Amino acid sequence: MVAGIPVAVAGFLRLKYGPTVFLDLLDIRRGLNLLTEIEALLKSNFKVIDFFEAHVKQTPDKVFILYKDEVLTYGELDRQANQLAHFVQRSEVAACMDTVAIFMQNEPTFVVSWLAFNKLGLRIALLNYNLKGDSLLHCIKACSVKMIACGKDDRLLKAQDDLMPKLQALGVKVWVVGKDLDQDLPLGMIPVDVKTLNESSDPLPRSVRDQQSVLDDALYIFTSGTTGLPKPAKFPHTRQLGGSYAQAQLGMNSQDVLYTTLPLYHSAALVVGLFNVVRVGGTIVLSDFSARRFWDDVRRYRATVIHYIGEICRYLLTQPPRSDDGKYPHKIHYAIGNGLRADTWAEFQKRFNIGRIVESYGATETPFGLTNNGGKIGSVGRYHGIYRALTDIVVLVQCDLETAQPLRGPGGKCILTPPGETGLMLFRLKDEDSFHGYLAPESAHEKKLVRNVKKSGDLFFNSGDLMVHDKDGYLYFKDRLGDTFRWKGENVATTEVSQILNQYPGIQESNVYGVEVPGCDGKAGMGAVVFKKDYHFDPKAFYDHVVRSLPLYACPKFLRIVGEMDITGTFKHKKTDLAREGFDPNVISDPLFFMDEEKKTYAPLDNEAMQRIVLGNARL
Repeated sequence: MVAGIPVAVAGFLRLKYGPTVFLDLLDIRRGLNLLTEIEALLKSNFKVIDFFEAHVKQTPDKVFILYKDEVLTYGELDRQANQLAHFVQRSEVAACMDTVAIFMQNEPTFVVSWLAFNKLGLRIALLNYNLKGDSLLHCIKACSVKMIACGKDDRLLKAQDDLMPKLQALGVKVWVVGKDLDQDLPLGMIPVDVKTLNESSDPLPRSVRDQQSVLDDALYIFTSGTTGLPKPAKFPHTRQLGGSYAQAQLGMNSQDVLYTTLPLYHSAALVVGLFNVVRVGGTIVLSDFSARRFWDDVRRYRATVIHYIGEICRYLLTQPPRSDDGKYPHKIHYAIGNGLRADTWAEFQKRFNIGRIVESYGATETPFGLTNNGGKIGSVGRYHGIYRALTDIVVLVQCDLETAQPLRGPGGKCILTPPGETGLMLFRLKDEDSFHGYLAPESAHEKKLVRNVKKSGDLFFNSGDLMVHDKDGYLYFKDRLGDTFRWKGENVATTEVSQILNQYPGIQESNVYGVEVPGCDGKAGMGAVVFKKDYHFDPKAFYDHVVRSLPLYACPKFLRIVGEMDITGTFKHKKTDLAREGFDPNVISDPLFFMDEEKKTYAPLDNEAMQRIVLGNARL
C-alpha cells in the first residue's frame, strides 16, 4: 500500500491517522469491494435463498446441518423445504407477500420452514419460543400472521393451545411442523410431518418469489423497546443479504463448521450465524446451551467457529477445570459474538485456547454494526483516524440518562464527547429510508431518529447505548439506556414486565429496572412495588403469577416494597436512583425479596442471602 506514495506523504498520513493507517485503508478497500458485490447481487433481485439453491446444485451431498445425531445435507434439506413449500401452496393458507410465523426451538425443522417460506416469497415473523399468553398473542397480531409453523415441543404446543380460541377467531392456522409427529395434538392444530409429507420435491420456479422485491420485508424480528410489548423490527431482503456477509472479512468458507446455541429467532444466530453459513456453503451445528456439554459438542462436531454471547463465556468459565480444556482434534478459527466482558475475556481465551475472539456490536434494527477484528480486549470495534475522515458514521454525544436523548449546546447541535468520556452512540443515516423501523405506529420509528446532530439537516439513528472511545478510536460498550435492559442474552422491556406485575391483585403500581449483579453479565430485573392498602403480601402467590405470565429471564429477580413511588415532574417513574441503590439490604431500608427458584417463591433478602447471590451460590 505504501509503494508509490512519497515518503513525506506516507509520514504525514501516519502522523495524522496513526501507525495503522495503511492497514486501515486495506480494510476499507476490502469493505468497499464487498459492498460492490452485494449491490450487484441486489440489482438482480438476488436473495439469501438463492445462495442456498446454488449450493444445492453444486454440492447437494455437502453436510449443511448437524443436530444431535442427525446429519442433514444441502440436498436433503432442499427436498424437505420444496415439499413443505408445495404443501403451503396447495393449502392456500398464504400467498406471496403474506406473513407466516415460525415458533420453534433450534432444530432442523426451523431451517426447513425458513427455506420453504423464502421459496414462496412469504414474510416471516420469528416468535420467541419463551413467550406465552398475551405477549405471544400481541406478536402474532402485530404482524397479521396467517399461519404459524409450530414446533412439537410440549411447551410450544401448550402456549399455542392456550391461545387457540383467539387464534381461530382471527383465522390464524397452527401447523405443527416436524418429524415423527406421533403424539396427540391439541384440538385445532394440523400435523405436518416433513418426513412423510406426500408432496412433490421438485424445485419451485424462482418466478414464484420474484414478485417480492429485495426492498420488501423478509423478516419481522421482535425487539424489546420502551413501549412495553415487543415490537417487530422490519428486516428487508437487503439486510438479509448484507447480513450474510458479516463474517466475510473473517475468512469464513465452505469448510467451516459453526457451532451455535443461540436462538434462531434472534438476529445473532439467524443472520450472523445461519445466513453466513448459507452464503459460503458451510455447515452449522444447532444445539441448546449446556455448559457441561459445550466443549464436548465442539470436539464431537469438529466446530471451527464458535458463536457466543458474554453470558455463555461466563458460564463456561464457572465449570470445574478439565484435563482436555483447550484441546481439540481440529483448529478453532475464531469465536464470534457480543457481550464478552473485559474481565473474563483473557481468561476465557487462554483456558479454552481460542486463538481469535471477534467481539461485535449491533442490534436487530440498528442500521450499522461494529466488529473488533483486531482482538483488542473489551472493545466492540474501532472507529478512528482514516475511518472517521472518510465516513463519519459513528458519533458519541452527551445525553440525558433519564430520557436517553442527546444534550444540545447553545447552537442547538449535539455535544460531542471527547476520548475517555462516555457518550450516547449515534449512527449517521443517508436518509429516513436507511432506517427500516418497525411494523408499528410511526411514533416508534421517529423516536429512534435524531436530527441536526453536527449540522443542520443531518440525520442520525439513536442506538440507545452508552459507549466510550479511547484515543486510538477503540469503542467500549458501557450500558443500555431507556426502559430496556439485557439479561441472559435477552432484551427485557421494563414496561412489559410492569404491566404483568400490575395485573397482580395486590399491586397498586410497579417500577421495573435493571440492577448489576457481581459476576453476571447484563442486568437482573428488579421491581419496586407499591401494594394496595391493607394488602398482605403472599410471596408464593406472587411468584406463581410472574412465572405463569413471563419468560423466566424477564421475571424480576429482586423485589423492593416501597410506600410510594418516586416520580418526575411529568409523572414518569424515576429509575436511575433505584438502579444505583441496587439490592443491598445494608443500603436499603425497604423490605427486599429475591426470586428463589429452588423454593419457588420470593424469599426475604437478608445479608446471608445477599452473600450467596454475590458469591454466585444462588441461582438467578
